Amino acid sequence: MGIFLVLLIVNPLFEEIYGKNAVLYMASHYALFALGMWIGLAMVSRKYWVGKLVVGSGLAVLAHIPLIFDVSAYSEPVRLILELGLVLGGFLVGSSFQAGGNMVGYILLGGWMAGDTALSIAFLLGDSGYTFPSSPYPTWQIKDAGMFMFLLTNVVAFFIIMRIFIRFLEKGELYPESR
Repeated sequence: MGIFLVLLIVNPLFEEIYGKNAVLYMASHYALFALGMWIGLAMVSRKYWVGKLVVGSGLAVLAHIPLIFDVSAYSEPVRLILELGLVLGGFLVGSSFQAGGNMVGYILLGGWMAGDTALSIAFLLGDSGYTFPSSPYPTWQIKDAGMFMFLLTNVVAFFIIMRIFIRFLEKGELYPESR
């Protein structure tokens, strides 16, 4: 199912759209990394989990460096490599996610929120590294992508944090009984 969904997102029709629409291109990044994580969660392994977390997270960061992001926006072959790299990065993170325990998960959540917020702010400010002429996307599209990223990150983070909070309440860890 995961591979089908990846192929649904990475196809010639959508690739043409991604080269013209920054918001949909960023949405595909989220979807592909999340699909990779979903596939990876089914294949959890403790072997080399730290290395897999570092490499998987590094692939996500690498995909958003201005030069690489801009080249991938212009070039479909580079974009395809980058998108497959995002799926691989998500897979590596997902396959090692549970091996590190809750603390590693919280650190990853914080790192994702910080990185995504920083990138969305750069987009919202119209950072010249991500806008025309180095990128095919006009400044307004990059700003729209930044707003999309900021909203999506905060909505997803809110639900993750609420799930953690509810789990603490259910276990009674937040308000231990008085002795």
